[in-house]
Amino acid sequence: MMEAGTAHTGGRRPTLKPPVCSRWRRRAVLAGLMALTPVTTGADDAARAAGGCQAAPSGAARTTEGLPRESGEASGFASSQKYPGAVWMIRDSGHPNELYALRFNPDGAATSRILPVAGADNRDWEDVTRFDRPDGVSALWIVESGQSGSNRTIYEVPEPDPDKDVVARATARYAYAYPDTKYNTEAAFTYDNKLVLVSKSFPARVYRFDKPLSTSGVNVPTLVGELSDSRGVSVAKPSPDHRWLATATHDTLFLYKNRGSGSLEDFLDREPFHAMVFAPDDNVEAGDFAPAFGDCLMLFASETRNTYRISSGPASP
Repeated sequence: MMEAGTAHTGGRRPTLKPPVCSRWRRRAVLAGLMALTPVTTGADDAARAAGGCQAAPSGAARTTEGLPRESGEASGFASSQKYPGAVWMIRDSGHPNELYALRFNPDGAATSRILPVAGADNRDWEDVTRFDRPDGVSALWIVESGQSGSNRTIYEVPEPDPDKDVVARATARYAYAYPDTKYNTEAAFTYDNKLVLVSKSFPARVYRFDKPLSTSGVNVPTLVGELSDSRGVSVAKPSPDHRWLATATHDTLFLYKNRGSGSLEDFLDREPFHAMVFAPDDNVEAGDFAPAFGDCLMLFASETRNTYRISSGPASP
């Protein structure tokens, strides 16, 4: 096990294989193939994204170096607001109960610091998302999927200092269950400071916890809608300006546009306006928007430590 709180760098150049096409993928294969070039600078990405989420991305970029060697099998990302530029990462079952504080440089390579999470067990951690507690403290929800037969659990962890702290602490543990059936869940996000889960079904179903989570009893979310065309969702995150909701399977990105009210429901029960193969034959399971690089730049990572950057294209004249 790596020493807690120490920084590590690393990565590897991935091997690519031909993409597998579907209805959306046939439209997107050219863009996906154009995307598979190393990132050389983050300045252009930030400039395009500075105006918010406007034009759909025309491609993706794979970094020449991925995540550090000790960061394989990433299962969730959560960008920090309290500590700009920091991205929290978790790994799924079979790995220690640890948070990884990632810092990405302009070329997309990452360094990490490892913080054990006291008071928590990693039975099947699948995603992490940031929220604000009622007392104003910035915190993280770590969501277990339950797919391995374990209990479905959500951990609450006050956000540690990614550069100074050497341990994080779970201050609450919440049991949860779906109201209708048992779903495998690998994607979660925060919207209007409420926890939202996305089922790994077809179509993907979106559930929201409308009541504050409670440590007594079982917390049951409400079904609020579906995401047409999204299936096997491993990542789901809203853009910081709430114009887009991005979902990702293991190799394909789907973007949904808000109808105008800004509510979560305005993304749902409609087809995506854009789809793109960005990680052909890879296994992407972690991703989030990265506000430090602009409202619409997204960072993704696969279980094999490959990393990808996708940003909004120039606005139409």
